[in-house]
Amino acid sequence: MESKIILYHSNEKEKCKEFVNKENTLIISKNLRDDIWLGKGMYFWDNIGNAKWWHRKQSNRYPEKKYCITIANATLNKLLDLTNYEIYMSLDKLWENICKLCNYNSNVPLGKKLNFLFDSFGFEEKYDLIKVYGKYNGTPNNGFFQFDYNTMKTEPTIAVKCIYNVKNVSCIIEKDLVKEEKE
Repeated sequence: MESKIILYHSNEKEKCKEFVNKENTLIISKNLRDDIWLGKGMYFWDNIGNAKWWHRKQSNRYPEKKYCITIANATLNKLLDLTNYEIYMSLDKLWENICKLCNYNSNVPLGKKLNFLFDSFGFEEKYDLIKVYGKYNGTPNNGFFQFDYNTMKTEPTIAVKCIYNVKNVSCIIEKDLVKEEKE
């Protein structure tokens, strides 16, 4: 059975149009912080609300640019799921072994580790996209339920966001622009 997910991406309008209208096209992130996230690739949110939040943030940061949101249907058959504890731990062991064999510094940011694994260790053949959770401490805590940023207790929260990084365009089976709404 093929597993699929609807994903959302916000970016400059022309880049989004090119992504939607051209086959085999990704908008590769050039964010300087990709090294602490998931490295090279096209980043997506798993819900429209997070994409709208990023859209507003980018629009406010660069008001001279026009932004929009795309929607994509992607297959998850070749997913590297870093939210799965077993995979997370097996990658840690793999990374430590690679670093010992190659005399590399094991203490590098996640994105640099993933770039190495994809560029030099054959992960590009095995995985099309990566999934991770990101912690966003600035998420408002005054909605339907409250949560505490400062404790380690188990509780519901919206301060954790699910992020996908598409490495291989072949997992995207359809894509479109999200119709703009007046806010």
